[in-house]
Amino acid sequence: MTPHPARTRVGAVLSLAFAVGLALALPAGVAADAELVSSAPADGATTQGSPAEIIAVFSEPLRADGSGITLRDAAGTTVATGQLDPADPSRLIIADVPDLAPGEYEARWTAASDDGHLVRGTWAFTVELAPTATPAPTTAPTASPSSSPSPTGVPSSSPSAAPSPSPSPAPSGDGDEPAAGTADVLIPIIAGLAVVVIAAGLLMGRRDRTSPPA
Repeated sequence: MTPHPARTRVGAVLSLAFAVGLALALPAGVAADAELVSSAPADGATTQGSPAEIIAVFSEPLRADGSGITLRDAAGTTVATGQLDPADPSRLIIADVPDLAPGEYEARWTAASDDGHLVRGTWAFTVELAPTATPAPTTAPTASPSSSPSPTGVPSSSPSAAPSPSPSPAPSGDGDEPAAGTADVLIPIIAGLAVVVIAAGLLMGRRDRTSPPA
């Protein structure tokens, strides 16, 4: 039985419309899924010590309900969890990262788009021991030599005050006296005797003149 031409054309039109609708729906569905754009630390990176934050950035804003991020160590144990960044809905963040031991770690994330689609993924990084700061060597202070060191045992250059001479005691009358001292004593005595002799002579002369002749 030969199919009716009208029915054939209707079937072709329906098939074409279904194909066009499917082609239009597929890009819309793909565009609705959030994609991981960048991460910190980056996938495969090595950090010196624990990173301050763990961040996943996506191509579009996410829903807080259903979105999250966890950090696991090499044994698969969850060591930290995060959530949607309140300041940026296109980021998942672990703000309080604990002190991580050296080793490999994996970040696992779940992104919930506005259309309800959930997208999951992971990335990994390695933590190494942070280098310890080596203290700078301190230079021992060297004693600067004095300009003119005085040898031990040598008296200082400033002379001590010379002792003032004590006055010599006056010579006493006992013992031998110098000739000058004797003359000083005898001269007044001799002068007094001479005055007495002269006075006696004058007195006697006057008596002789006043006495009557015999």
